Parts: sequence; structure tokens; C-alpha cells
Amino acid sequence: MRVNYDKLWKLARDNKMNCRALSQAADVSANTVTKLGKNELVSMDVMLRLCKIFHCDIGDLMEVIEED
Repeated sequence: MRVNYDKLWKLARDNKMNCRALSQAADVSANTVTKLGKNELVSMDVMLRLCKIFHCDIGDLMEVIEED
């Protein structure tokens, strides 16, 4: 299984947020934002912080893709 954060990046663009603004708003490191950009796993705490920023559910930020 892998994750994809395209939904998060679309929300960020729609809200005119760049990586630095997202990092500051969620109070996460630049390294964490880089992980998101590479579709790597991040902690549930990070995901919940992002949900709070965008007033949404986790499914609105990411999707899990099942691989064969």
C-alpha cells in the first residue's frame, strides 16, 4: 500500500498556501512537508493538524492506494 497527498496539495493551492506557509500553519518541520511532497508516510498527529487547518477529514487530504 502507498499513500498519495495530491488532495492536500490541491487544497493548499486553492488556499494560496506554499510549502512554507503550510509548514508554519501546521507547526511541522520542512522535513515533514518534504515527506508529504514525496508521498511518504507521516504521523497521525501531522494529518490531524492539517485537517484542523483545512476543516476537513483525512480522506479529503490523502488517499491510500492498494498495490498488487
